[in-house]
Amino acid sequence: MLDSPLVSIVVPCYNNTENLLETVNSVLDQSYRNWELILVDDCSTDSTSDILKELTRSHSNILAKFLPVNSGSGAARNAGLEIASGRYIAFLDADDVWLPRKLEKQVSFMGTTKAAISHTSYTIVNADGEKLPGGVTASLEVDLLSYMANTEIGMSTSLIDKLLVGDFQLDVMRTRQDTKLWLTLLAKGYISRGVSESLVEYRVRKGQISGNKVKMAIRTLIVFWGVTSIPGWKRLLYFVYYCISAIKKRV
Repeated sequence: MLDSPLVSIVVPCYNNTENLLETVNSVLDQSYRNWELILVDDCSTDSTSDILKELTRSHSNILAKFLPVNSGSGAARNAGLEIASGRYIAFLDADDVWLPRKLEKQVSFMGTTKAAISHTSYTIVNADGEKLPGGVTASLEVDLLSYMANTEIGMSTSLIDKLLVGDFQLDVMRTRQDTKLWLTLLAKGYISRGVSESLVEYRVRKGQISGNKVKMAIRTLIVFWGVTSIPGWKRLLYFVYYCISAIKKRV
């Protein structure tokens, strides 16, 4: 690829010793080589920080930042954004896995379509990496209302062109900060263009923070309610669409 802009990959980490190396290896195995990996330790209580230190010693394009207190993935991602130097920003959760040509295909797609934001399809796997029913097939385009209906932009599938979007940050709320980010950017008129090929494996683990579906639905409604650019009745309507879509992702 002649035009190979730097991609900054931000990974929030908290007690991720079980799957972190698999996640990092999926970045190391990328066919697209011009990237920097920023691992942000959110005050882990296990040996995650030791793994990060060893990775930075072994790889010059892997950086680590250590937060003094546990602050949540929104704050951890923001800490990574502060030191990111790439044109493109990619997010990757510390237990998800990229397929080897994920960056190559997505950066090429962004260049061809002149997209400010893109996302890919993804499959769902369990703690052992075994494929589970469901998953998400990316739509050609996602705007504010279609995102509220399906919340299909997986954080680990996303790529943002800072040259077009400019600087941004996430909300520091403990959950749904990813949803809030996409609502904020899409409300500004940006569109996320979808790559139909599944290029990410999204891992579902028992006990993960998003596991309580009722609580997460309530928090999603609260975030939706903050989109004051559309009428209240429409916010409620699209929340109903979201609930239906959330069920379909798992079957």
